[in-house]
Amino acid sequence: MRFGVALLGLDHWYTAHGVCDIDTNSESVALIGVQSPHELHRTWASEKYPMITVTDDPTVLLSRDDVHLIAICAPTADAPALAKQALAAGKHVVAVKPSATTLAALDDVIAAAKSAGKFFGSFEGMQRLTPRVLKLRELIQSGAIGTPLSYHQIGHGGLPSPWPGQPSGAPSWWIDASKAPTGAWTDHAIYAIDLARFVFGGEVVWSAGLIENRVHTELALEDYGIALLKLQPDSGGSPVSLMLEDTWAAAPGGGAHRVLFIGTHGQIRPEGNDWVVTANGEETRHTPDASPFFHLEALADALTNNTDIPWSAADARANFAACLALYSGG
Repeated sequence: MRFGVALLGLDHWYTAHGVCDIDTNSESVALIGVQSPHELHRTWASEKYPMITVTDDPTVLLSRDDVHLIAICAPTADAPALAKQALAAGKHVVAVKPSATTLAALDDVIAAAKSAGKFFGSFEGMQRLTPRVLKLRELIQSGAIGTPLSYHQIGHGGLPSPWPGQPSGAPSWWIDASKAPTGAWTDHAIYAIDLARFVFGGEVVWSAGLIENRVHTELALEDYGIALLKLQPDSGGSPVSLMLEDTWAAAPGGGAHRVLFIGTHGQIRPEGNDWVVTANGEETRHTPDASPFFHLEALADALTNNTDIPWSAADARANFAACLALYSGG
């Protein structure tokens, strides 16, 4: 029997649509159903995946024995209640990022997961299952660029679109301060923070930066954030600087996305799926196996066989806490 996945909410559609496509094209993972309170979203799911259950009632999917994992792509404000409901029903959960509007609300979910004996994680951590990120971690920890000094990340994009085909910046949960705790900076930086914590093996211990509205001054949430963070490796080695600039300030066609890792002996940069290492005057290319960013088959295998999963509820909390620290001054 295939590992069954059901979605609660399609609001974070950038992720939800990817999860649906991965599940329906997998030999080991199956999309069982989709729940949404929005008629437009349910219609889309019914038409695109006529073989699945589509409902506005979460309990319809939570009561099914063939559902093993719940993927929550509802607004952040709704995610904690849905997560606790799913955990109480005996399901593993991977949730929208961030997974709560406050650390206290996230702590309640983490406690519920511990009590239920089920996995809980946030979507940004799924990158740790991909061969690409595992290869990057291997390169850094093997000393391919010497002692790591810094990680530079730029995620310069436009305002989110509520749904495919709808205008960027149209009213949506992403830009509603009652449904999302933060804006552009956390939206992108939470992935970068999780990546840095994993590949360098450490924790963010200090941060400073700017959270502003550079273009969309009418928004209650920021459209621009730039930060310098210090990550202290668990090994006790030299700290690593993280320089992250993440925005919703780009005009159509004006986005920019960059990643660079700097060490004492060289640098690592991405080219497509490859990692290119330039060190000691020589360049080498490393090509990991291709996989989707949300490697659900790997997660399903680990949950089925009770093997180690390289991220956890504690990582969801640490990533969110590191993001929130910038808003409070470090």
